[in-house]
Amino acid sequence: MIVDKIKKNNVCLGCGLCASVIGNERCRIKLTEQGFYSPQIEEDTNDSIVKELCPGIKVHYDGQHGLWGSISEVYEGWSTDTFVRKTAASGGIVTSLAIYLLESKKVDAVLQVGVKDGEYLHNELKISRNRQDVIKCAQSRYAPALTLNNIKQILDDSQDVYAFIGKPCDITGVKNLIEVYPQYKTRIRLFVSIFCAGMPSYKATERAWSLSGKQEPPISLNYRGDGWPGFFKAVWQDGSEYKLSYNESWGKILGRDVLFRCKICPDGIGLLADIAVGDSWNTKDGYPDFNESEGRSLVFVRTERGLQIISSAQDRGIIATRPLKLETIRYIQPYQYQKRKMLGWRILPIYVLSSGLLDFKGFDMFRSIVHTNVLKGLKVSKGTIARFKRNKDTKK
Repeated sequence: MIVDKIKKNNVCLGCGLCASVIGNERCRIKLTEQGFYSPQIEEDTNDSIVKELCPGIKVHYDGQHGLWGSISEVYEGWSTDTFVRKTAASGGIVTSLAIYLLESKKVDAVLQVGVKDGEYLHNELKISRNRQDVIKCAQSRYAPALTLNNIKQILDDSQDVYAFIGKPCDITGVKNLIEVYPQYKTRIRLFVSIFCAGMPSYKATERAWSLSGKQEPPISLNYRGDGWPGFFKAVWQDGSEYKLSYNESWGKILGRDVLFRCKICPDGIGLLADIAVGDSWNTKDGYPDFNESEGRSLVFVRTERGLQIISSAQDRGIIATRPLKLETIRYIQPYQYQKRKMLGWRILPIYVLSSGLLDFKGFDMFRSIVHTNVLKGLKVSKGTIARFKRNKDTKK
C-alpha cells in the first residue's frame, strides 16, 4: 500500500488528504504517541490514488527558478486595523486580507486552520464566513492540524467559492487535489501561504505549558499574537496564566520537535501560492531580533491574481505596505535563506533511501548543490540521513 510506504519512509505530513479521498471509514487519521497525525488504512483498500495526491511525496513547482521563486512584488506590510495588527501573529496582513475578501464578496468563505471548539490544543480546518470567524483563527498554531481530511467533502457539499490560507504543504495538497479533480479548479479563488519552518508535535506544546508546574491542562493557549512576535501563553480555569517568549517557546522547545518530513521540505515559503506571508523580522548584528515591537509582515506577491488582491487592499487602505529589496530578504529570513540554499543536500539522500518515492519537481536541486560549500553540504546530508534512519527505526 502506498500509504504504508509513505509512513514507513517518514514523509507523511498527517494532513488527512488521503482520508478525504479514500473515505474516512477506510482511512482513519489518528494521533501517534509522538504527537503527530497519521493515517490508519483498512486492509484491501485501494489507495493507489494517494500517489497522485499526497503532498508529502508529490510537490510540483512550475514557476521561476531562483532562491525565492516567482515574485511579482515583495513588500513589508501590516494591517491598518490596530486591533488586527496587534492580535495577529505578524503584522495582520493575512487576517486583514481574509476579512477584506469576505466583506467585499470576492469569496463566500475562507478555509483556514484554527483550534477545535471547546479545546485548547487540537487544530482543524475552519470555514470562516465573517470577521469574527477570521479573528478566531488569526494567530499561528505551532502544532499539527487536520487540514485536509474533509476538504473534498467541503467542496462537494456546496458551490461556495473559497480563499484558502495554509502552510505551503497544505496548498500543495489542495493543488494536487485540483489536478486530479479539475471540477474544483474554480472553487478556490485565492491561495495565501504562511511561511513555515516546520510543524512541531502536540507533545512539544504539552512540554512547553508544563514548565508552569501545573498538572492539569490549560483551557486556552496562544502560541503567538497580542504583540509581535508575541508570547506563548497558557491560561487555566482559575485565571492563572503562564508565558514564554517566542525565543523560549519556538527556539528551545517547539522548533526542536518537528516532523521529519519538514526537515526535507522543498517549500517553506509558499512557492505555489498567490501570496506568501512571513515575519519581516527586525535584525540586530545580522540576526533576527525577537524583542517585542509593532508587527510587520513580509509579503511575496507571486501571481497576477495575488497582485490584484494586494493592490485592491492597498487602494482601500486596508493594509499598508512599502517595497523591499529582494537582496535584503536573506537577513530578514535567514532560516529560510539557508534552507533554500541547502535544498539539494537535504532532499537527494532521501530520494535514494526511499527508493525514489519522492516526486519533487521544479526545484533545481542539483544547481543548489553546485553553488554551495561541499563540506557544509555533506554535513547537512549526513545529519539528514541520520535523522531519517533514527525515525525509521522507531517505527519498527
